[in-house]
Amino acid sequence: MKLMKYMIAALAFVAAVGCSHEPDAMVVESKAPVIAPHNDVVVNNLTESEAFSITWSSARMGEGTIYTVSADAGEGYTELATTTDCFYTTTNNALFEQFGITRMGKYDIEFKVEATSKAGTTLASEPLTVVFDYKKEAFLYILGAYQGWSNENPCSRLYQSEDGIFRGFLNNTEGEFKLCTQYGWDGTNFGMADGAISADGGAGNISLPKGLYYIEFDDVNLALVTIPVTSVSLIGEGVGGWDKDYAYLEYDAETNAWLGAANVVEEKEYKVRFNEAWNVVVDGKEYDFSLGGDAADLQFRGSNLKTEGAGIFNFRLSIFDYPYTISTEELSEKEDVLYVVESGDYKNAAAMQGLWNGETFTNTYCGMLDMDADGDYLYARLRNALGTRFGGSASALEAYAGGQAAEGIAIKKGLHYVYANLNSNKSTVIAINSVGLVGALNGWNAGAPIEFAYDAASKSYKASANVASDGEFKLVMNKMWNTKVNGVEHQMSLGGSCTDLKVNGGNLFITAGQHSFELTFGKIITLAIDGKVADLSANPDYLEVTGAFAHYNWNLGEATPALNPFKGEAGRFGGVVDMYQPEGNTATECEFKITYPGFSTWLGGALQEGTTYVYDVSAAAGDNMKIPFGPYFWDVKLDAQAKTAVANAIPLTKIALIGNVNGSGWDMDLDLTAQGKGIYTCEATINPEFKVRFNGGWDYNLGLASGAEFALDTEIALAPDGGNLKVAEAGDYTITLNLAKSPCTITVSKK
Repeated sequence: MKLMKYMIAALAFVAAVGCSHEPDAMVVESKAPVIAPHNDVVVNNLTESEAFSITWSSARMGEGTIYTVSADAGEGYTELATTTDCFYTTTNNALFEQFGITRMGKYDIEFKVEATSKAGTTLASEPLTVVFDYKKEAFLYILGAYQGWSNENPCSRLYQSEDGIFRGFLNNTEGEFKLCTQYGWDGTNFGMADGAISADGGAGNISLPKGLYYIEFDDVNLALVTIPVTSVSLIGEGVGGWDKDYAYLEYDAETNAWLGAANVVEEKEYKVRFNEAWNVVVDGKEYDFSLGGDAADLQFRGSNLKTEGAGIFNFRLSIFDYPYTISTEELSEKEDVLYVVESGDYKNAAAMQGLWNGETFTNTYCGMLDMDADGDYLYARLRNALGTRFGGSASALEAYAGGQAAEGIAIKKGLHYVYANLNSNKSTVIAINSVGLVGALNGWNAGAPIEFAYDAASKSYKASANVASDGEFKLVMNKMWNTKVNGVEHQMSLGGSCTDLKVNGGNLFITAGQHSFELTFGKIITLAIDGKVADLSANPDYLEVTGAFAHYNWNLGEATPALNPFKGEAGRFGGVVDMYQPEGNTATECEFKITYPGFSTWLGGALQEGTTYVYDVSAAAGDNMKIPFGPYFWDVKLDAQAKTAVANAIPLTKIALIGNVNGSGWDMDLDLTAQGKGIYTCEATINPEFKVRFNGGWDYNLGLASGAEFALDTEIALAPDGGNLKVAEAGDYTITLNLAKSPCTITVSKK
């Protein structure tokens, strides 16, 4: 449309300068072309690929006149094109590439047109200057060891400021990295060669010691500045005053952000600054990389931020990638929340359990404290010194107001059970000299547990055990279930969940086999089983169909197809598996079994008598089952404890789209065509929602998997009974369904 606008303007312009004589009286006089006026052009991420055109009046030099278009961006004229038309069209980004414009800013580009007749006569226009305001956001991607050297993992970026310099932060947790113009390795990658930054493809990695850095990079002069960040803090009346830093933020690996607390003064201002300074001097040059402006899009040297509300707030600063943000959360003391603080380390204070008598809170608490060395402890309502603390003496706890200096209670190195009674203001500490596994694996004998050993390198407790059969277990301390101190009975077991163990928590579940255990005491108590912190279940999270079909070959190819929880019924699993015949296989049937995750349990079996596709399976049955090659929907009902199941395979005789497809309005299937190896395709007009269904009914269908996002030209994960798929605009599309993947996928492309 913009090109049409320029063409209409050109025709109007040419008409205005044309001649109105009768043909037999017309005298055509050659005249230098005149370039039509042009507005300034704003170029950003949305307009960079839009057309740019200039038009001019005819030179009236007869047939065969050639127009040469040239432009000067400050270093002399460059020929852009030759044409017989009275207009020239390119795109904004092509024009910028012509002149090597890569930085934001305003650029005056001067255009001229020279007309050359067939006889060689030339006439040149007066130059026309067009102002280009370049506002495109540009980034450099930091790929490195800290994020696995992969463009499939999130990475930090440097943002190009208006002066052309790229700026940003890198929390360098692993060591080496490179700066890349693309989110991958297909662009220019800046590394080190002979001690200097190089864009050569063979340049080595950039190496820095671990830590947080402010980075500036000049991609024209290949100048890299890296400044170690030694502190991240808040300053200003909003958090205490402008005379010093009042709140220091510390890195939290769990959230990949910088966290801290401050006593906020309402409607007062503050800023984020680094290294306790406004200007950091490196090689005689000052760098101010404080952050301010909009809390949802922080800018270097931005304006002051303003606090909302008053009281104690947690601050969360995110500077891993743009946009940089800072958010606040008001903290309030709660009656049943208490932390135990080791030697002033509020950030990592362990959570204690509030104890209840039925529905009545008793104002007593218990928890665990693992001391790295001799030191002191106290109790705190918040994970900072701004809240109420309790300390001084175990026999007579003293309350300290927020901000007031608090005296800790001496405690020895090692693991301890701690108990606080805020009714009588007393604290009890029980030294723990043994932690062990107790349960079906040892006959629930608390006096003879499988004991953990402390590992100083990991600051955790480790054990291993060969478990004879599936069953339940707990952890016991000091080889006892409970003990009484000063008339109070204290529970000495841990259970509930491996992700957050609690004193006197419920039984945990373990499967048969050799297992390793790692117990870690920190903010919460976790138990890793075989390296994974997750609760094992008597019921598997999913089942698999394992066998000699498709490209799987008993899991010697890709990972075996999974059957996931189905229809919301406990123990019911379902999913589509295209069990097509592999190349070179001459059999008419394939062999298979149903397996638990990781092949921890194999379920063999046989057809039910009188059925064609219904199988009785069991861990006690060793036989492989057989089924003709082809696509199936598997519907399995499992008794996980007995490790038996009924597996029903439904042959897929009709694979189709249903929905707003070809104007059918959800009342007609559009069949897909088999292309082999689990691929099915069709072309359809979609407006705008649809699903995949089988055999002409709704019992078995595929839709958008939970957590998946729909996008064109992208493989989208599908799930049984998933959500409707939806295109952004009505139109003609090509659909590719892949039933040979787990999960199955669909790719939708605009025709």
